[in-house]
Parts: sequence; C-alpha cells; structure tokens
Amino acid sequence: MTTTTAPTVTPLPEIVRSLEERLRQAGITAADMRRAGSLETDMNVPQVMDGSGLDITAPQISRLEDQEAIVAREIDRRNETRFTWFLDGSQKTLPVWRVGVVPIIVGIAVVGIIERDEDGACNLLGETLVERLTWFVPMHTHSPELNGLIDVLLEAGQDIRDPLESFATSSEGMGQYQAIAGNYGHLLHYAQKLAGNVRGAVEQEVTRHWDNDIRFMNPNGWLVVDGRLNGEYEQAIGFVKDPTTQHLSGEDAAMLYGLPHGSRTTAFQVEQRDVTYTMWYQRMWPATGLDARHALIRVDTNPDITDPQEIDDIATWLMAERIPRPTKDGRWPTLLYPIHQLELMLKRRIAALTAGWPS
Repeated sequence: MTTTTAPTVTPLPEIVRSLEERLRQAGITAADMRRAGSLETDMNVPQVMDGSGLDITAPQISRLEDQEAIVAREIDRRNETRFTWFLDGSQKTLPVWRVGVVPIIVGIAVVGIIERDEDGACNLLGETLVERLTWFVPMHTHSPELNGLIDVLLEAGQDIRDPLESFATSSEGMGQYQAIAGNYGHLLHYAQKLAGNVRGAVEQEVTRHWDNDIRFMNPNGWLVVDGRLNGEYEQAIGFVKDPTTQHLSGEDAAMLYGLPHGSRTTAFQVEQRDVTYTMWYQRMWPATGLDARHALIRVDTNPDITDPQEIDDIATWLMAERIPRPTKDGRWPTLLYPIHQLELMLKRRIAALTAGWPS
C-alpha cells in the first residue's frame, strides 16, 4: 500500500490565515468557530446519508431472472476475482466563522482510485487523486457583511457554493430561502448535504476519467465504486454498503431481509435519474441474531448485464473480496479490504490538508 503524491491544495490553516487578513483589511468581523469540530461528528446536525429519506414508496422494478418473484440464489465460492480498481471518496466539513446567525462552512473532498497489481499490492493512482476545497455560504441574504465576506472569498480565488441554491430558482422559493438563511441549524444541515453532493460529483468525474483513460489498460479488469454507480459504465459496479433505499416490497422484501449468508437475490432493473441499472442484493456474512440489514449490500451494474451466469460471476468475485477482513473498522461486514485501504489513504490526505487545525 503506497502513496507518494503531494497534496495539490494549499493546507486549510494557511488559506484561513490569509483570508482573515483580507477580512481585517475589509473591516469585516467574523466570529471564530474553528474549534467546533466537523459536521460529520456533530451529533446536533442531522446526518445526511446518500439515498436516505422517509419515502416509503418502493420504486418500480423489472425482474430479470424470475418473473414471478425475487428469490434467493446461493453464490458459488471460488477464490477468484476480476476486480482490479477500487474508487472511493472522503470528506470533512468544518465550520470556520459565523457572520450573525450564518455559519461559514468549508468542505474538503478527496477522491481517488487504487489499483491492485498481480502480487495483490494496492497502489494509489496519482492521476486519479482529486482534492477539492469548497466554501458553503448563502449568497442571497442581502447582508452587507456577508456579501463582503463572499467578495473576499471570490477575490482570493476560492470556490463558493450556496447551500440553499435549490431554493433560489423562483420568487416563491426565495421566501423559503430567506427563512432558512435565518436558521443556524438548518444552514448546517444544508451545508453538509451539499458537501456530500460535491464529493459525489468529484467521484463521478474520477469514474469518467477511469472509463475514458484507464480501464483499457487492463481489458479484463473491473472497477468497484464504493457507493452508487451513478451512470452507465462497462465493467464497473456500485457497491452500496448502506442500502437505505428499499427497492423491494411485500414478499420480495421479506425474502430480502431473510436472505441467507452467501446468497444473493435474483436481479432486477430500476430506473433512477433517467438511467437504468441492473441490481441485486447479497449477504456477505452471517446475520443470525443480528439486525436484518447486517452484512447486506446492494450491487449496481450496467443495464446490459442481464445474463444470470455473469451476475453469478460478479457476486462470486465480491465474496472472494471479503478476505482479509478489516475487523478494526466497525463496518467490516460490508467493507471490502481494498476500499478500507483506500479510505485510510484518503483520510491521511485530509489530515495533511488540515494539519494544525484546532480540534
């Protein structure tokens, strides 16, 4: 496991020191919030998970292998895999200042791909490493001090996103915009949500780079994306560790939550955001006596994958990827070891970018 690429973003403490000097020169007062800790660990902020929500309506599915019902299929155990690349992203979202009731938030997103060689060693592909720093500030509050701070950020070449941008598209929405802009807790929630979207967009950029420039270097190799696939890609899967969106209902759902260890569901297709995916669930480790979701993952693939044998092969490769187990991580029942290695690399990148930051 190696990584030698230097950070491409100026460390955050250095950026903030420079910005504070600019703010002083502009006569703008901003309360310091740097000891507040990250939003990811703040229990007072509702945590935002990809796919989470209270929509209880299961999406329309098209069954592929059994037209009558979703059923369980035992997965063959073969010590083989064609997964060569693994993609993941990490983020840290930090309060920096406060202007009136408005928290000024910065997000750091780091995304990369590791490649496993013939000897089993995983190496970070430096060309895929993306480090992005984004500020989350409401940009339509009509507050002179807040607008002055935004001007300072723009003059310094910083990237700014409005956490309430989805409300600023109509006059009716602007009424909600102004109301939420006066609610400290809601602003934290929307900033964290948008930070996750920014990280997701970077992950899509890196996935497209893999698809265009990397995957042809090994025609037999496949990519595992940690999370949803978000697009049609050949020889790539999305490995969804936290399947909070329940795609099955009724007897199909009952079968899903009783899925035996080492089994998968029959596959089905779902349309999401105008893209059709082939999907199935599989149980990676025994769940006897545990929560029904224990060790349960969802696989997202290209819609061209419909042959039961090809689906069986992919499921078999994933079962082979369970070893070694990253048991020091509490999420190990749904965590592939190469992804665990990559996460450690990405977290070290974030640590380097925030070295010296109060915590």
